[in-house]
Amino acid sequence: MNRRTFLQTAAATAVTAGMTQSNPLHAASKTGAKSPALLEFRKWNIETAEGRKIVDRHLEHAAIPALNRHGIKPLGVFYPKTEDVETDHSVYALVPYPTFEDYYNIRRTLGADGTFLNDAQEYLSTPQKNPAYTRIESSLFRPFDDYLDVKIPRTGERIFELRVYESHNEMKAALKVEMFNSGEFDIFERVGLDSVFCGEALTGPGLPNLTYMVAYKDMEERKAAWGRFGKDPGWQELRQVERYKGTVSKIHQTYLVPASYSQI
Repeated sequence: MNRRTFLQTAAATAVTAGMTQSNPLHAASKTGAKSPALLEFRKWNIETAEGRKIVDRHLEHAAIPALNRHGIKPLGVFYPKTEDVETDHSVYALVPYPTFEDYYNIRRTLGADGTFLNDAQEYLSTPQKNPAYTRIESSLFRPFDDYLDVKIPRTGERIFELRVYESHNEMKAALKVEMFNSGEFDIFERVGLDSVFCGEALTGPGLPNLTYMVAYKDMEERKAAWGRFGKDPGWQELRQVERYKGTVSKIHQTYLVPASYSQI
């Protein structure tokens, strides 16, 4: 799709922006596997350490095995990297759905999965006065055309950074996506920024926005990689393109560490 059509589509409506581009439902990844059509990023707001343990056991022993059985993988599970470990018990999860229908039907699918229902008893039977979590927050993303897959860029010790780029209108948000697809990913690879996923937000807070996740060994590696990015000649050229100026109004950053059972 050419740039004019892309931008006309984005400007027409916030609901359909990004969903009427090239259809990822049947897109193949570089490895030949089907790429996800939809990404969900979840956050369980949890007030107690015991609540996190219940959610952890549920994800590790019930939800992730069941989702894997139904072709949904890999799933990432993360905790906030924070000094305030005594009070922040949140759990985050990245779930890639092969099709939109998989996301739409997942509750019915798991509701008919006897193994899942048995394994999920502890999580599903928590009392109203003592729930495992307070609420779940969820955002849905359409993968970028030039970054359709969820990738596992490295193993071992890792820190993940979730970066949310808000824009002040749908047109600017579409232009920022275009900017990534027009060379920013190449710069990431060149300077050693290992992306896990990149998505255009369809639902969730802070719309319109795009969100992506980057992995590092540690914060020192993060600082070095972004230092190289800022000095890269390709970035210096791209950021001066007039059509891409003013595309981001605010950036949110969240640092995460993987759970021991995370598949990412």
